[in-house]
Amino acid sequence: MDVKSVKELAQKYSVEELNKFADDFESTGIAPIKTQEDAGEQMSDYLMAAEMRSYLDKGMSLNDALREFSKRVRGVLS
Repeated sequence: MDVKSVKELAQKYSVEELNKFADDFESTGIAPIKTQEDAGEQMSDYLMAAEMRSYLDKGMSLNDALREFSKRVRGVLS
């Protein structure tokens, strides 16, 4: 995960656009917006940005959206 790239994606694109990037990448193997060399990391960036964007659309700040997403990930991993 590249936090800087994820933040930029979340600010610039809608949830629908980010999900389409992920779908297109999955079906073609070509990244519409490239943030990573590793395919798994690339897909993670799209999906994380989409989740963060959904928080932004609910009025959360960018840093709060990142914290909320990170909290969810830590909950799954623990």
